[in-house]
Amino acid sequence: MKKFKRIATLCTAAACTAALALGLAACGNNQDDDRLQIVVLSAGYGDEWISDIAEKYSADTGVEVKLTPEYDAKSIISSHMASRNNPDDLYICTDTAWKTYAAQGKFLDLSDLLEEEVDGVKVSEKVNDEYADSIYYTDQNGTRHCYRLPWTSGVGGIYYNAAMFEANPSWKIPTTFQELLDLCETIVNARIPVEGDRTATVKPFVFTGQNQDYFDYTVFTWWAQLAGTDAIDEFLQYSDSSSFATKSSDGSDLDNTYSKLKQATEYWSQLITDEYCVADCIGKSNHVAQQNFVNGYAAMMFNGDWLYNEILGYQSSGVGTDNFELGIMNTPTVPDAQYTNVTYTVGEDQFIAIPASSNMKEAAKDFIKYIISDDGISTFLNKAHGILAYKSSTEIQTDDTFMQSLLNFRSTYSDTFTNFSDNLMYLSNVIDIWAIGSLRPYNAIYQETQTVDEAFDSIQSTTAQNWTRWEESVGL
Repeated sequence: MKKFKRIATLCTAAACTAALALGLAACGNNQDDDRLQIVVLSAGYGDEWISDIAEKYSADTGVEVKLTPEYDAKSIISSHMASRNNPDDLYICTDTAWKTYAAQGKFLDLSDLLEEEVDGVKVSEKVNDEYADSIYYTDQNGTRHCYRLPWTSGVGGIYYNAAMFEANPSWKIPTTFQELLDLCETIVNARIPVEGDRTATVKPFVFTGQNQDYFDYTVFTWWAQLAGTDAIDEFLQYSDSSSFATKSSDGSDLDNTYSKLKQATEYWSQLITDEYCVADCIGKSNHVAQQNFVNGYAAMMFNGDWLYNEILGYQSSGVGTDNFELGIMNTPTVPDAQYTNVTYTVGEDQFIAIPASSNMKEAAKDFIKYIISDDGISTFLNKAHGILAYKSSTEIQTDDTFMQSLLNFRSTYSDTFTNFSDNLMYLSNVIDIWAIGSLRPYNAIYQETQTVDEAFDSIQSTTAQNWTRWEESVGL
């Protein structure tokens, strides 16, 4: 990791301590009018990528950059946004609170930036197609502005230990759901001991119960295979509570878009069982589950593309990865799939935004253009090991075998979508695909406190009972 002594400053708690020890000026929250101050989420993708971009930006412009990369960046952002003396100029983070900040006018309107050019094209044309609408926020008056730009075009799905598959030639990468089920049976029946743990045998899956949304990435793709993205886009208009109904008033099953999500969830429930999963997954954090994966307790894991960069971090910290090689499979097609070239894109809750209070607004806009440039896209791919939500006019080069496979995965799918809606209830964080976050059903289904049927009945009844109140709460 590079530290910039004259031009760019990397500010973390550790860096502040080191600065004091060296007799240098410690990092703080003072307003520095001549420095571009950036708070960035370092979880998952790390901060090497933005350090490299900051170095280039500073060398080109002479503007000093103060980076604050933090694992819990959203808490810092929340605190600073509530302050009268917010020192920050740019945010790069994951948090649905971006919608609240936009509604409150606390983020700068970036509509003019969309018309500026990067690599010979408008910024608006650089944005990936799946984010073309979600860069805009429509308020109660129907006024449309751009308050944030997307960050990544995340790749979620089923990741697997390629080294384990290579060591077991009978394990074939599944292309259909039935093949995936058959593979799970093969793995369980093989009863392969976990190296270094005589009490355990390799299971098909490990998962993090603390991050249920990791399952969404595959389940939503199965939903799209069954319903199609046009139908999902129509559902995401959230026109009325009946959109969430999977049963008619007489209790019979409906055949609508949301019932296809129920069907996709039923497929998921056949995989995530005690028989097929490492024990005690409900309480596992993402890092504990991921280290179980790396250490050979499971052959597969539902996750996002940041997994690779985090595994590289484990390796540099001394976690053994000798018998591990990461792979990602094309999402197996479920029975009755009508659309096979579709995949869900992770990242709708992310944002690149400028606080309206910034004294360095133009510099912050310029820095954004550095990030989303062809060079910035390449830097992110090779240093963060992820895919930015922007189009490159040149072919991205990488020597990393896994990253090449990730690019190949993405190129397989011509139809991508997110969970964005321009309905004011969504933009006010009142409603989402699962109606409300607490109704996301995965853990309850796994723990058998609810069946799939009961979970969707609960979603249907909750939306029916609260719809009018939810609409009134946002002025509809």
